[in-house]
Amino acid sequence: MPRTYRRILQRTGVALGLALASIVFVTSPASAHDLSSAVVSEQGCGWPNGSYSVLDWADIPDERNNITLATAYLLWNGQYQENCVVTRRVGQAHGVTGFTEAILERQGRAPVSDSGAYAHYAAASAYAANTCVRWWGSVQTLGGGPIWGTGRSTWGNCN
Repeated sequence: MPRTYRRILQRTGVALGLALASIVFVTSPASAHDLSSAVVSEQGCGWPNGSYSVLDWADIPDERNNITLATAYLLWNGQYQENCVVTRRVGQAHGVTGFTEAILERQGRAPVSDSGAYAHYAAASAYAANTCVRWWGSVQTLGGGPIWGTGRSTWGNCN
């Protein structure tokens, strides 16, 4: 193949690659890991209707470094009669893989939890009509340090 054609094909390939990369980048959702996305995701609360109320929430600080690592939420969906706990990594911790946990305890029933090395959130949901709940969220500090958490140790939100 003549050198001129090879050069044209190389430049065309590079241009097409850059164009494709920019399309993929532009069409990626800007809020792919916000609370609403966690609510509808199967890996999150799994509530396809997207409807929820925030019943309680608390930030999880790394007090040694004076930053907020995550926010833990207790959510309710009336249509599904479910509570969901979402521990969402925020700020400098958002997108950084580390231990992240969400625990939902229902009075008189087995607790449900989700934990692992996550970069965005952990979520645990379960049917909770006519029962009281407790909830917890925890996350490991950046760089693999201690685990910090928040939640409620008393029964509440008795639907």
